[in-house]
Amino acid sequence: MKPPGGRHRGQGKMEIQMTPMIDIVFNLIIFFILMPSFEAKEGYLPSNLPSDTGTQSAERKDLNKLRIDIYHVEPYPEKKKEARVVLNGEPMNDYAELRKRLRETRRALSEQGRDIEKVPVVISPDQVVWQLHVVAVFDSAIDAGFKDIQFTVPK
Repeated sequence: MKPPGGRHRGQGKMEIQMTPMIDIVFNLIIFFILMPSFEAKEGYLPSNLPSDTGTQSAERKDLNKLRIDIYHVEPYPEKKKEARVVLNGEPMNDYAELRKRLRETRRALSEQGRDIEKVPVVISPDQVVWQLHVVAVFDSAIDAGFKDIQFTVPK
């Protein structure tokens, strides 16, 4: 039987539990704050770019430093395959030749008694050169055994 007034015994006001909803909201906030930091940076190379333009060192030929210039061959940078690599003013045919010359240079410098870890390799890419060429030159220098690899700011 129904009690008078139409209410069942023990039935009171209905309450909404706020604690689970607040927990979910805080989890979503934390997720969206932290999520952008997990994305990988495309084309990121760990390096320190110089603050000056390096005109002093470009004027004189420094035998204690290797300079590798990378130029894009095509007038429009849509074709990734074409690049010209120049080691200390001498053009290279391909990356195998660059590796070979860097190894020979490293061997010659070590025979002269120079500390190879202090000989910088300066990679100077053109502004429109594709990243794959810069990475190939960087890999060639690492493969040859050089440790101090620097990058110039593209012009």
